[in-house]
Amino acid sequence: MDPGRIANLFVPSRCPVCRQGVDPDSLLCGECMRELNRSRVLRADPPEGVDRITSFADHEGIPRHLLAAFKFRHLTGLVGLIAGFMTDAAGLPDEHGLLVPVPPARLRTRMRGFDPVGLLADEISALIDLPRPGEAVLRRRGSGRQRGRGRTGRLANPPDIRPSDDAGRIIGGREILLVDDVMTTGATLSTAAGALRHAGAASVVALTFTRRL
Repeated sequence: MDPGRIANLFVPSRCPVCRQGVDPDSLLCGECMRELNRSRVLRADPPEGVDRITSFADHEGIPRHLLAAFKFRHLTGLVGLIAGFMTDAAGLPDEHGLLVPVPPARLRTRMRGFDPVGLLADEISALIDLPRPGEAVLRRRGSGRQRGRGRTGRLANPPDIRPSDDAGRIIGGREILLVDDVMTTGATLSTAAGALRHAGAASVVALTFTRRL
């Protein structure tokens, strides 16, 4: 069976945000979809090391609940919807660039059973025809747990993200579209961008679904 069809099996017949019944061919109810379409795209104040950033919406309300359903309730069939909103917000990429997801913490990926950002990156790569490297160019060490920390803790202890041994050969001189699901303080994006620049990236543009203001 096609992986995309398998993923869709995990989306229930109720709206994952408000739990109202939905049409079998719809992922969200009409009201939640209208609310998403009214979201304000955020582009200002990129974190250190990032040239530009685009976030589809503020990390509140419907966007926040939708992302939580995808990540924490394992509703992986929502990936296409979320990625579609992200790509619409991002616009056209550099045709010579590469798409790189923020790497997950291994323990959290094993516990969750999937990598949400990796799934989003695959979908976005296909939607905008921007390739991902054939091998990992960023590696994350330690637990990398940021969720549950306050702003001070996140900034004081950013995740340990480093370029892989072959990162320079793969990304040197290219614009990188760095993808994550949410920006909270910017510590993770900033650390990942620094690793990409260390490997020779010409520029780093970040894209997230939500951003906490």
